[in-house]
Amino acid sequence: MDEKYQRIKVLGKGSFGKAYLVKNTVENEFCVVKQMETSMMDKKEREEAVKEAMLLKRMDHKNIVRFQEVFMTKKGRLCIVMDYADGGDVHMVLKKQDGQLLSENRIVEWFVQTCFALRHVHDRKVLHRDLKTQNIFLMESGQIKLGDFGIARVLDATKDYAKTMVGTPYYLSPEIIEDKPYNFKSDIWSLGVVLYEMTTLKHPFDADSLVILASKILKDEYPPLDGSFSAELQAMIKSMLSKDARLRPLIKEIMAQGFLYAPMIESNEKYKLDLDLSEFEPMAPVAEAFVEREASMDGPGRESDYEEDFEDYSEPEDEPEAPKTELAKSVANLRLTLGVGAGAAAMEPIAEAPAASAFAPPTASGSVSKIGGKADALRTYLKGQVSEHEFIEAYNLVRASGEVPAEELQVRVGEIIGADKAPDLFTLFQLLCFLEDVSANQQSS
Repeated sequence: MDEKYQRIKVLGKGSFGKAYLVKNTVENEFCVVKQMETSMMDKKEREEAVKEAMLLKRMDHKNIVRFQEVFMTKKGRLCIVMDYADGGDVHMVLKKQDGQLLSENRIVEWFVQTCFALRHVHDRKVLHRDLKTQNIFLMESGQIKLGDFGIARVLDATKDYAKTMVGTPYYLSPEIIEDKPYNFKSDIWSLGVVLYEMTTLKHPFDADSLVILASKILKDEYPPLDGSFSAELQAMIKSMLSKDARLRPLIKEIMAQGFLYAPMIESNEKYKLDLDLSEFEPMAPVAEAFVEREASMDGPGRESDYEEDFEDYSEPEDEPEAPKTELAKSVANLRLTLGVGAGAAAMEPIAEAPAASAFAPPTASGSVSKIGGKADALRTYLKGQVSEHEFIEAYNLVRASGEVPAEELQVRVGEIIGADKAPDLFTLFQLLCFLEDVSANQQSS
């Protein structure tokens, strides 16, 4: 990087790009630079991503990782510079527990600070959309900092349903699995998953297979907490993990729970957060009723102005990466459309036209499930990558896999379609089965 940011090391790589630990030589402090690939965006999408990133700078709260700077490199990478959390993240701490449960006091201290941050975000009609223990950072002092809010929104131009669903989406709400709009209550669901994970050191919904994981989330069944935790904490987790989003509390309603008031006051004073918590005092007059403000995935109302100018700088070439095969490029650019007719082209931009589906029969109006349309598009795409015989064999294997570990299942699929194709297509076969199951569930409900 240039003289201002001195690269120390790579902190992580993901679908977004890379995260680097750097030293700001001007301020003499460590910070993190997240570089996001924008090569798949057109000019308008790139401008929108920059707008969204600039809005993230407006979040000013002591429990939120501070965004310092946003700019585009000469190579077309969107860079977000943010504070560095020197105590790691909650996910790392939980992994190191080796099965030893945390005390409720420690869990609640982390949780109330996360609530402080999420309240600040929601009060500004912004959704986090990626709440997980990996995004709840710790300072060495013990203070919590919520990070990476809004980054999912920034990357919307390069993501679609397929990219969202592949992998292991432990924190996705039922409504997201069913391809419904994301709103404040979806953040609450993810927060409930986070709190459950803090208390049990495990995900409430866990499986090697995407299909089985989605099924567990939609059934909303999870192992009970250890009996040592308070009834109030257990009841709150249950309310946050309600399959019906309407039954989940808003963030202010969570903070109004009487058993959280003393820990909120203690954290506010301990970390000098300077928050006004008077409205949550148990004996205070009841505040005005909370009104849920619906927000769609297209984004809630927010300020639209942003800084037009952003820094550009040169940097040394990244480490060379293995060239992508044509199949890998094809998968990377996959869009699940609802194009016209069964088997709509899977490589076109996302559309909202109806499509026929064997798993989603037409309704009275002649339209079909959005999920069914996506399944059709994905089925057509996969059949274009392998022979009919290979498709049937691989599909039936994934469909009947049960609790077979993903790594083992991928090897078996590779024996059918070829080991070279399996890394790129295996998760898409899983996704197809998942889409079909959700579509069938919608039709039967």
